[in-house]
Amino acid sequence: MLKKAVILLLVLGCMVLTTSGTSSALGLGGLSYNIGPSFSIGAGVGFSMRDTYVIKNDDFTDEMSSSRFLIKADVAPIPYVDIYGLFGASDLRMDNAPFEGILGTAWGVGLRPQVFPLTFMKSPFKVALDGQYAELRTRDNDIHARLSEIQVSAIVSYVMKSLAPYGGIKYDHTTVHFSGSDNDIVGDMDWGAFIGCDYFVTPNVFFNLELSIFAETAFYLSTGYKF
Repeated sequence: MLKKAVILLLVLGCMVLTTSGTSSALGLGGLSYNIGPSFSIGAGVGFSMRDTYVIKNDDFTDEMSSSRFLIKADVAPIPYVDIYGLFGASDLRMDNAPFEGILGTAWGVGLRPQVFPLTFMKSPFKVALDGQYAELRTRDNDIHARLSEIQVSAIVSYVMKSLAPYGGIKYDHTTVHFSGSDNDIVGDMDWGAFIGCDYFVTPNVFFNLELSIFAETAFYLSTGYKF
C-alpha cells in the first residue's frame, strides 16, 4: 500500500508539472494492454518538441512545439483489439519562424491489436501494435496551419498486478502546412522510442505517464476510467 501511495504521489506531482507547462504529444499508454471486451474514457495533457526542416530547403531548420489536451474514448469490441478516438485542443509554435498559433482543434483515430500472448496462453508480457492518425488546426492572425501526424508503434508491456510498465519504438511522421504556402515543414527524424507506465488505482481507475525521445521530446500524462 505504501508503494502504491508513493507512486500515486509521483504521478500527481508530474501532473502538476505537466499541466503548468501546458504541453503534449499523442500518448501510447492509458491501457497499453487491454484484454477486452471493454470501454474506457480518459483525458490527457502533455508537451512535444521536435526539430523540423522545410521540404524545399532543408538548410532552413526550426524547432516546433505543441501543447495538447485530449479526451480519448477507447472501445474493445472483441478481445485483443482496441479502436479509439481522440478529440481536444492544441496549439503550435515555431521557435524561429514568426508563428505562434492559438489554441485550436485536434482530433485523431487509432487501432491497436494485441499480438501476444495468444488467447490460449498466459504470460505477463503483452505485445501490441498501434496505428494512429491525428490532425491539428490552428492559426496566427491570418495564417492558418494544419499539422498531420501518422504514428505506427510496437509496444511491449509487463503486467504486475496494478502496474504495467511498457516501452517500444515508433515511426512518427509529422507534416505542417501553412496557408498561402506550397512548401510544407516536416519533422527532422521519424523514428523514436518511448517508455511509460499504466498504474491502476482500482481495477477501473488508472493513471498513465509516458516519455518519448528521438523523433520528438515529449511528455504525456493521462487518467481514465475503464468500464
